[in-house]
Amino acid sequence: MLNYFLTLSMLMISIMLILLTITTSKKSKNLREKWVPFECGFNFLSSSRMPFSMRFFLIAIIFIIFDVEIALILPLIPTFLKANFFKWTLTSITFLLILILGIFIEWKEMTFDWKDK
Repeated sequence: MLNYFLTLSMLMISIMLILLTITTSKKSKNLREKWVPFECGFNFLSSSRMPFSMRFFLIAIIFIIFDVEIALILPLIPTFLKANFFKWTLTSITFLLILILGIFIEWKEMTFDWKDK
């Protein structure tokens, strides 16, 4: 009796696997683009010497810089009551002045001008 159920289950599993490979093989032949490696918006099989947008690179760098700035500013809030007021104020003002100086330098170099010239 046990042999009968094992044989029947193996037969059903084999039939399902055969049907699965038949149906997916038809789809994979038609949709080969889905199986091509695709990373970071670049096609793996295309030329690696594609022109890269410098404007995109600058936007990404500015985003990373501002992201790190936020991560450094956030701990200033909970440490306000625990730290010495003079040292906390001096540290906060120094940090914010460095950030504002960086923003003025980027503004002067026209990094924030997104329009094509």
